[in-house]
Amino acid sequence: MARGAGRVRARGARLTLTVLGTGLAVVVATGCRDLSAASRKARPTASRIEVVPMDAAGRPVATVVRPGDTIESVSRQLAGEDWVRWRDALAGRLDPRKLKPGTAFCGWRSNLDLLEEVRVDLDRRHQLVFERDGQTICCQELERPLESHVVRVTGEISSSLFAAIEVAGERPELAVQMAEVYQWDVDFLRDLRVGDSFVAVVDVRTVEGEFFAYGTLYAARFVNRGRVLTAISYPDGEGRVGYYDLEGRPLRKQFLRSPLEFSRITSRFSLRRFHPVLKRHMPHYGVDYGAPIGTPVRVTADGTVTFAGVKGGAGRMVTVRHPNGYETNYLHLSRYGSGVRRGARVDQGQVIGYVGSSGWSTGPHLDYRVKLNGTWVNPLSISSPPTPPLAEERLQGFLAHSLATLELIEGRDPPQGARCEL
Repeated sequence: MARGAGRVRARGARLTLTVLGTGLAVVVATGCRDLSAASRKARPTASRIEVVPMDAAGRPVATVVRPGDTIESVSRQLAGEDWVRWRDALAGRLDPRKLKPGTAFCGWRSNLDLLEEVRVDLDRRHQLVFERDGQTICCQELERPLESHVVRVTGEISSSLFAAIEVAGERPELAVQMAEVYQWDVDFLRDLRVGDSFVAVVDVRTVEGEFFAYGTLYAARFVNRGRVLTAISYPDGEGRVGYYDLEGRPLRKQFLRSPLEFSRITSRFSLRRFHPVLKRHMPHYGVDYGAPIGTPVRVTADGTVTFAGVKGGAGRMVTVRHPNGYETNYLHLSRYGSGVRRGARVDQGQVIGYVGSSGWSTGPHLDYRVKLNGTWVNPLSISSPPTPPLAEERLQGFLAHSLATLELIEGRDPPQGARCEL
């Protein structure tokens, strides 16, 4: 049967047309024989018009996933007695373990009360459409077109980077991207000052005019305590996109400024600190970062895990050996990151554990410690060398690109003929 405004379907000599806004389906029945002119004169005929309720042509059904729902419970709500067939079809394309509360299932049933179609929005861009075809159920994925717009965003710090991004009319995800770009030079909790400013040139992706996601952060400028930090994205010889200053020097350095993206320092490196558990003065060879239990802990440099286990007052702990004689330690963890074990290779920024309160601890925090050639050093005083620069054959192309991109940062169009590879 037909459903929806404007859809017409012929079945034999019977034509059904659903009329929008009337709540009725108008059915027109005509004969199948081709009558001659003479017979039409001899036997005048008239079309019969039958008005039937709208729900006889099909009715909509819908449900929204709630906590505790499963593919089976959703199928029962939508399909009734035919739920098994629909459960199998839905489970074939939807991961039951990732059925998120709030996901909407919309469809319609025929006049025989059979579920004919179900649509599921995976996100604002992707939709699954399940349709009955006889005794089988077919599925296709629809993808709405994605549009990209290069946008220049400016702001000034009054309290935090997140607040400044919000005032600029953008979303928290952009603040996270900027923090990742500058994570080797700026601690966005300790180093920010009122009056610091930023410019970001970023790809904003939309679907049907609505925000979908941020793409590449092409370039940025951050002024922190008078320091002007420019970041321009550019691929290296292997196609990996990194960030460089105007002269082609990489922003990425051997060590991150902090093992936690956003946290607060609750205790600093000291040779004589009153221990809150042992109740006596003793050295504290690390920096404590206060954060909720479960906060991801990032390894601050590439290296190899030499220890992952429980060690006395340190509780659950991970030790990583790095080049140039460095070693980092992460204490009081609640659990370890995926694949973190002795001998495992880890990459800078990889999650190696989660904040906890194991061992001698009065509350959830991370105790982060660093050794250099076997001697404890203050993690906040590490002078981190940069990673290798762009190869000479790529540097000339980058310099031409950076000059053009600089115009975008300044809010001007690149000069004609400039190489701006956004």
